[in-house]
Amino acid sequence: MKLEGDQKLLIYAVGSLDTPLKSRIKLQKLFFLVSNVFEDINDAFRFEPHLFGPYSEILDETSEELIDLDLIKKNKNSPFLLTAKGKEEYEKLSPKKELKEVIDDFKNFLNDMSDDEVMTFIYAFYPDYISESTKWDKLKKKRSKIALNLLKKRKISFSKAVQLSELGYREFQDLANSEGIKWRS
Repeated sequence: MKLEGDQKLLIYAVGSLDTPLKSRIKLQKLFFLVSNVFEDINDAFRFEPHLFGPYSEILDETSEELIDLDLIKKNKNSPFLLTAKGKEEYEKLSPKKELKEVIDDFKNFLNDMSDDEVMTFIYAFYPDYISESTKWDKLKKKRSKIALNLLKKRKISFSKAVQLSELGYREFQDLANSEGIKWRS
């Protein structure tokens, strides 16, 4: 089977770390984060502000193509998984080391976060993508709680958690202490 570069990239991302991608939001945000590291991926997928943050119609179409080709599967409330055919194609792939590491790192970062945590992180650090959001008004009210959760999970540093919360350093430190959250080793 002859696959295009964007299709190969998507197969690699779904199959990497031998764990599924748990939602469409995580798929979109994974590729958005990767596209901020690799300009050619950014050019290929062209992310725009959308209802749930950065969105690429091309990425959505590519995932649908791969579902139609029976290389990945996705049911309404299930994760993106490789099919048997998809696993065969995955085994043939050999992405560049740096690309592989970035995809693996971001997938690992995102996959055990809730969709709300993912979107809050993206909106807070990439505010250019808030304009079309239907969720930001609700999420920004939970910024401190989400910042605490991500700090507790060791997903972000204390300074990133302070930024995410929009509280002052001391105020966030007091909040983290009151919740019993440790951030230093």
